[in-house]
Amino acid sequence: MGFARVLLVALLAVATAGRSDGLRALMVFPFGAHSHNTMFKAMAEALVERGHHVVMFSNFPPKTPLPNYTHVDTSAGGISLLGAIDFSLLKPIPFDFPPLVAWAYAEAIAAMGGDAVCRHVLAMPEVHEVLAGGYGKFDVVLTEAFGADCWAGIPHRLGLPVVSLASGPDWPQIHERMGSIDNPSYNVNVFAKITEPMGFWDRVYNTVFSVCIKYFMRRSLQDGTDATMREFLGEDLPPQRELVKNTSLILLNRHVSINAARPVTPNIVHVGSLHVTTAPGTLDPSLRAWMDGAEHGVIYFSLGSIIKASSMPVELRDDFIWAFSQLPQRVVWKFEADNVTLPDNVRVAKWLPQMDVLTHPKTMLFITHGGLMGTLEALHCGVPMLGIPLFADQGVNMDMYKGLGVADYVNRLTMTRESFLAALKEMTTNKRYRERAREVEILHKDRPRSAADEAVWWVEYVVRHRGAPHLRPRCADMPLYQYLLLDVIAFLGACALALAAVAGLVAWRVVNALAARAALARGPKAKAA
Repeated sequence: MGFARVLLVALLAVATAGRSDGLRALMVFPFGAHSHNTMFKAMAEALVERGHHVVMFSNFPPKTPLPNYTHVDTSAGGISLLGAIDFSLLKPIPFDFPPLVAWAYAEAIAAMGGDAVCRHVLAMPEVHEVLAGGYGKFDVVLTEAFGADCWAGIPHRLGLPVVSLASGPDWPQIHERMGSIDNPSYNVNVFAKITEPMGFWDRVYNTVFSVCIKYFMRRSLQDGTDATMREFLGEDLPPQRELVKNTSLILLNRHVSINAARPVTPNIVHVGSLHVTTAPGTLDPSLRAWMDGAEHGVIYFSLGSIIKASSMPVELRDDFIWAFSQLPQRVVWKFEADNVTLPDNVRVAKWLPQMDVLTHPKTMLFITHGGLMGTLEALHCGVPMLGIPLFADQGVNMDMYKGLGVADYVNRLTMTRESFLAALKEMTTNKRYRERAREVEILHKDRPRSAADEAVWWVEYVVRHRGAPHLRPRCADMPLYQYLLLDVIAFLGACALALAAVAGLVAWRVVNALAARAALARGPKAKAA
């Protein structure tokens, strides 16, 4: 009995020590897009579930309190992107000129997550309390790799390693800082509307576009916010383009089951679908019963959290409603207005628990704008997709899913109600989409450990090894001329030219010597004659 008591005390001591030794992570994610935040929220929850402590700066507080989790709300006075874009802003660029398109994307991202957001958050007293130690001592800082990099000044001031999360698969600005390979000959830029495999002109466009967007993003999101970062964090800070090179690790929302294979460096870890959880239970009972009774299945229609669906042109809305009325399926539509006349097989809601809808056994098709977070959820559930791309990476995403055989898409600017109906009928009657979606679902889930476990393990690894500088390839700190071997090529070219010159000189002298000998040989004969 005494031994059992001692053993129990020892086990409790070990368990308590494990909990008390949890990391303290500072997470700075004030970008106002709900879709992006789903990944960061999942990261925070994964850390907390594994015994770590989190202080999270974001626009989206948790719905229920979490243990060991402190949320600092950055939404007051900040930039919110919930329903911020209406259809009147979705105007195609008249000239598809790579530098112009790249500039437009960089300026749009800067407007949503640039200097204004930096100034708003860095001015918060809570940030300066963190720097003064008021929230305790931290082990690691987590930030987002997308908008401005002004948050890079915080881990620099605290002397801590930084891990960045990217909610997109390959934002163009992340590879340079990590020494990662980003070759435009076969890596399509996520913002370039190019279908793989690329032909010659596609590669020309992709190369010019990639160079331009990296330049404009560096100018707008790093150089353009340096002054604000130094205003609040100290004038002696290095420029952001140097600070971001201290990033120990990037956790990337990517997985080889759907994204084209590409070389990765050890400091970039793929954690695709980190945000996906299957914990249903928030679906409205009346809606659940309505979906349960769908004899021919359910179609789910959502344009995400940024687009205000109710702002779409009336003609487009009516085309959708007419097409839905011709279907035997029931349609669940995320739509912010309720003063629209709908057929009996359509129900709308201003907000829907997306995973609950997608995991419902009657859901057979997801009509989507093509945002990465929602489409990954559909893939996780084995649900085919019909895309209506609107902006950013959505067209590229839908091209990728179409290539996988799990989706198709329509152009909202050229489609008719009849062509939209035809696409719906094809997607709901052709079994190959559902079968292929289930194949990709299995492939996407087949990994050594969950994305959440993978992400947490690597964060712990970075802390254990004090920033893990050994993960960083040496090419990350090389000048461009050395990385591209321009100096070696120039040297070898000079050597080749020198050898050619020497060979030419020798040949010239040999020819002259032979000519002289020939002249001497002819001389006596000429005199004798």
